Amino acid sequence: MPFELIILFGILLAGFFPLLKFFKSSFARVVLLVLAASAGTGAWYRHQQFNQREKDFTALRQKAPLEGRPGGYAGSASCRSCHPSEFDTWHASFHRTMTQYPNAENVRGNFNDVTLSFDGDAYHLYRTNNDYWVEMVDPDWKYAETLKRVASREGRPSPPQEPVNVQPPRIRTRITLMTGSHHMQTYWVPSRFGNLQFNVPFTYLFESQQWASRHDVFLLSPDKHYTMQLWNTVCLNCHATAGQPRQDPATKELNSHAAEMGISCEACHGPAAEHIQANLAPIRRYELHRQMKGDVTVFNPGRADHVKASETCGQCHAIRRKLDAQTWAREGVRFKPGQDLDSVAPLVRYEDPTLPGTPEAKRTVMDGSFWNDGQVRVSGRDFNGLAESPCYQRGQLSCLSCHTMHRYQSAAHQLGPEMESNAACLNCHSAFAGKVAAHTHHQQNSAGSLCYNCHMPHTSYGLLKAVRSHTISSPAVQATLRSGRPNACNLCHLDRSLAWTAEKLQEWYSIPSPALSEEQTNLSSAALLMLTGDAGQRALVAWHAGWNSAQAASPTDWLPPYLARLLVDPYSVVRYIAHRSLKTLPGHGGVDYDFISPPARREAARAKVQEIWEARKADARPAVLLQPGGRLDESEFTRLLQRRNDRPMELLE
Repeated sequence: MPFELIILFGILLAGFFPLLKFFKSSFARVVLLVLAASAGTGAWYRHQQFNQREKDFTALRQKAPLEGRPGGYAGSASCRSCHPSEFDTWHASFHRTMTQYPNAENVRGNFNDVTLSFDGDAYHLYRTNNDYWVEMVDPDWKYAETLKRVASREGRPSPPQEPVNVQPPRIRTRITLMTGSHHMQTYWVPSRFGNLQFNVPFTYLFESQQWASRHDVFLLSPDKHYTMQLWNTVCLNCHATAGQPRQDPATKELNSHAAEMGISCEACHGPAAEHIQANLAPIRRYELHRQMKGDVTVFNPGRADHVKASETCGQCHAIRRKLDAQTWAREGVRFKPGQDLDSVAPLVRYEDPTLPGTPEAKRTVMDGSFWNDGQVRVSGRDFNGLAESPCYQRGQLSCLSCHTMHRYQSAAHQLGPEMESNAACLNCHSAFAGKVAAHTHHQQNSAGSLCYNCHMPHTSYGLLKAVRSHTISSPAVQATLRSGRPNACNLCHLDRSLAWTAEKLQEWYSIPSPALSEEQTNLSSAALLMLTGDAGQRALVAWHAGWNSAQAASPTDWLPPYLARLLVDPYSVVRYIAHRSLKTLPGHGGVDYDFISPPARREAARAKVQEIWEARKADARPAVLLQPGGRLDESEFTRLLQRRNDRPMELLE
């Protein structure tokens, strides 16, 4: 019998002994002693389970990048006692859960003996109690093979290739980290060298409750080969607080650290050790509160000017470049909130001549991040858009004008009170108060009279959806012609042409109408983009086909054949979004479809949607190729489809 159990049983017996005098029969006394023994055994067993979990968790953390680093970082737990409300609202946010250690409470993926296949390799996902495992090709071996291929492509010497018939070694390894908690989750396994974290190349989608390969959840050219992702170099900057890659310059081995996993209090307020030490004295705290003064020992974005406040968010929510790649490989981005961010990580702007790298690498960044007039076209890079807006450049608009970490109505967008209304704009543009409908030429309470629907339309893309642009601008057909970026009017009025929009803008705001082609004059802009646009344009318009504001502003009976065509699109994400929107249309919610099923099944679903639609009546509408009787002009539809812009794309979400 373990010594701990003997001691515990003795203590319980001593507690039960005085009760024996109340039980006269031997049987009752035996029952009481058995109960005492059972309670002791159960308590010991739970104690052992707790100890084992703690040991397992400690072992797990030892294989992951280390939490805690120099520079005065104290950790978010040290904030709770003095700032309980702020701690709780942060803790409930998706920022906190950007990177987590896996456990039964936070893992959303299905690990119940699931076998997945990608790039010719099998991955077996399973769990044991509170641990999550994957059997897979040894990621260290696979990484070495990837480095060999890269060296060969670049003409550099590489280690000798193994014989072709060598069977890749397989291992069983625990999941050490996971990234994401809002729409999807992906998982990481450790290297045997340093604390490098390799991505298991699958993502679990919450909405559809399914696994999909990483290649299928990003807007990435179907013929592009998947490259192994490393948490230490891809996610460390923005999915952890104050990350340091800590790469050895000689061996290139990574021994990464972070102040904390996820986006913690110190990501926005800076290192807190000095602040904690200074405020151990209660008199100091009370005096600061009495005088309503800020505390100089910590940074508070809410008390900062609009530039410093926004740069706090912009350290992650922006496209930036490294001024010193070698320093970054050791220390990460050397920025603390309140400092000058541009001095260590300047914003990247379209066609930035100072961007380092080969011409091909620069082109990848430009085409994958911006529309060709310089507006950002990917999500999560909102500060680039804000920084180009007059409200920021000539006014005092900051990220915190609309968003908040602590007083949000919903964790989904973290908008402050009333910020989902025109109050967000009327705080500054008070001249329009009471005159919004006259300005917009739309009904007072309609989507067309919400300022941000016109001035911040959903023209960025990321995470399988359209996202609002944070470049505050006005609708302009000229901008659409120049950049290919859909304008706000045609993203709401999906059945209208560019000529219709140009006419309204000229009539209402005296904006000159540009010269337009016959198609741009007569055909729906959305229909044209779904048939002839590039993959990014097709994804945006497909999302708007399911947007309730667009469905309220324009008929939807013509959309099924267009969305059906997108069900067999070459890009997985376009297919996924098209199906999501299709399910919102009457009669199409039950179509059997999986966006990553074999092509023949996807084609069968397309044909079924077409069949359902043809059985319904639709009005003639030439702008969307509907002839009298509601029949689709198949020849024109096919002609336009053959002009689809099939240039390879990769949006750097």
